Amino acid sequence: METIKLKSPVDGSIYAERPIATDQAINAAVERARAAQEKWAETPIVERGKYMLAMLEALVAMTDEIVPEIAWQMGRPVRYGGE
Repeated sequence: METIKLKSPVDGSIYAERPIATDQAINAAVERARAAQEKWAETPIVERGKYMLAMLEALVAMTDEIVPEIAWQMGRPVRYGGE
């Protein structure tokens, strides 16, 4: 399987490798996304809002884990993570 190496802009080190998606995998993902969008469109707005709030709460709860990772990937100091 072919992979792509992810290089940190901080120090140029390779911090991860990810598989390169095949055309078949991409097409399957697009089909799943289309099906999910149709179902989402049928979901009442109040229920959608509840899902979005739950997602926001989950992301906020993971801030201490997410911010350093994003900062590392972007080469931006963590202290600027909230800007």
